[in-house]
Amino acid sequence: MTDNPIVVNAGPLIALSVSGHLSLLERLYFHVLVPGAVMREVTESGAGRPGAREVAGALFLERVELDAPVDPLLAGELGAGEAEVIALAVVRKASLVLVDERRARRVAEQAYGLRVKGTAGILVAAKKQGLLARVRPVIEAMAESGYFLSARLVGRACAEADE
Repeated sequence: MTDNPIVVNAGPLIALSVSGHLSLLERLYFHVLVPGAVMREVTESGAGRPGAREVAGALFLERVELDAPVDPLLAGELGAGEAEVIALAVVRKASLVLVDERRARRVAEQAYGLRVKGTAGILVAAKKQGLLARVRPVIEAMAESGYFLSARLVGRACAEADE
């Protein structure tokens, strides 16, 4: 567990919620920040959205509204949620950004020098810390709920988890 905050995007929140493993974030990370745009996307963008109730009720998630507008170049390159994740991570000097979208990962790493991890990486970390018995069944539960992870990514995550 790290003392530095992490910033999480909608994808990992939804994936972990629909598989019943949202609490892994609280157990792995000391301070979990969620930008306002991400929280709205997950909890307010349509009735019954997968994971909405779980995310809204997770008291360990700290919703943060940005004080200043997001850089227009960043906002033009990514969606509102991804742009706010990166902006908040920079402002709060986050130790990690949790995001699954490939483009957002690339921008965060290459343009902003942020450390990035996705949902599969969270599951592998949880298994390595003894918080999760197996990674594959959780990924399968995510897929059954409609959350897509590529076969290549699933294979790599299972290999890293020694499964």
